[in-house]
Amino acid sequence: MAEVEVGEKCAVVGVSHEEDGSAASRLAGLALFALQHRGVEGSGISTLGPTHEQRWVRKPGMVRDVYQPDDLLYLQGTTAVGHNRYSTNGGRSAHLQPVTSPDIGYALAHNGNFPDLTRMEAYLENRRLITSGLNDSEMFAAAIASKIRRGLEIDKAVQEVQGFAVGAYACVAAYRENLFAFRDPHGIRPLEIGKIDGGIVFASETCALDTIGAEHVRSIEPGELVLAEGGKIVESYQLQPPESHFDMFELVYFARHDSVQVGERVNEVRRRFGYALAELHPPRTDLANTVVIPVPDTSVPAAEGYAEKTGIPHEAAIVKNRYVGRTFMQPGQESRRRDLSRKHTLISERVRGRDVILVDDSIVRGNTIPNLIKECKNADARSITVLIASPPVRFPDYYGIDTPSQDELLAAHMTVDGMRNSFDIDYLGFLTVDAMVAATGKAAEQFNLAPFTGEYPVSIGAHAANIRAPVSMEYVDSDPTT
Repeated sequence: MAEVEVGEKCAVVGVSHEEDGSAASRLAGLALFALQHRGVEGSGISTLGPTHEQRWVRKPGMVRDVYQPDDLLYLQGTTAVGHNRYSTNGGRSAHLQPVTSPDIGYALAHNGNFPDLTRMEAYLENRRLITSGLNDSEMFAAAIASKIRRGLEIDKAVQEVQGFAVGAYACVAAYRENLFAFRDPHGIRPLEIGKIDGGIVFASETCALDTIGAEHVRSIEPGELVLAEGGKIVESYQLQPPESHFDMFELVYFARHDSVQVGERVNEVRRRFGYALAELHPPRTDLANTVVIPVPDTSVPAAEGYAEKTGIPHEAAIVKNRYVGRTFMQPGQESRRRDLSRKHTLISERVRGRDVILVDDSIVRGNTIPNLIKECKNADARSITVLIASPPVRFPDYYGIDTPSQDELLAAHMTVDGMRNSFDIDYLGFLTVDAMVAATGKAAEQFNLAPFTGEYPVSIGAHAANIRAPVSMEYVDSDPTT
């Protein structure tokens, strides 16, 4: 069996344009720039067209550093497939996407993860294809390519490979001058359609469409494949019956505030998370002396919602260094700790002598909050409350998030009271699963809630043997204490 990397959450972009030049690559580059928050370790674009051979640029680094003006001039074609990656295991320059097959004029960019590769590996090995050294995205791309080489059209190739692809995938693929976008039948990872003058754009989030001036058309449905050619949508196919389990962590943490997901602006959903926090955890201190402080950036709407509901002022008293990446997504614990030491700065005058309520989006490994608590204590805060706009994360997410080990999850081996004592704060509160779901206005069955509940909607294969019962399941039910 191949050694497989787990836990990638990335950004994908696809552009089909009527012009056979650099318009598609320019739009793809701008869209990837808007999606930088989804992956900072590397970026790549591959182009194809009727009069140009397949070309690609793939490099480690941020989007602004990867693409030079000459690169975009070189990337000629009517279709462009782009990808931003953040690495988990392995070197930063390894496994960059899009995966390309120039012999057939094919490229694929994948967002998600395949926790159970048993059937996919068996298929590839039966075809005498070497899987050693390939990660899950490369195996998936190789399986589709093998079907194309056997004479199948790409929609049929994707449909057949879906039969043994177990996991989460939102993909954009180019085959010659055609552009395809498709999602797994559970729709765990997002994928959106936009329309721009002369072109069609597929992107992981609508904020990328806004950046390039594209009109948001709709989401690609779970199990759907959409075909674009010459800057127009040509056909769409429902390859598998949809059974939606959208990843709740997109709304909790990953997506930008200004994106639209599950039919609503993410900012508004997160603001309602704050309302729910106010219902579950009303202020316990003198309101005249209390201040609500968000941990930037994802928790800002929740903090605003909490402040609005309670009538407590909120202040941006924590300044984030914009040149330090999202530490939750860093490839190693040491790099996370190193970056955390320079990520946030507290404006001490705004907390001195006051009762501070820190609002954050989640506690995963427990790296961020202790540093901020220490700063508040050093600034002589009178009391410290920490409120988290999601339930405790007790289980790994094997569908594209960098939580490969349950041992790394603070809430898996500590009770809420144990965490509070460890942080040495006055109060610690979370959202319940029910309250979080209610804030979305959707049914719980439509989401992947596995990080909070341990109920996995798609097989996680051999990983299931590593899952153990946490020390407590507080905040899973409506009663926070159960």
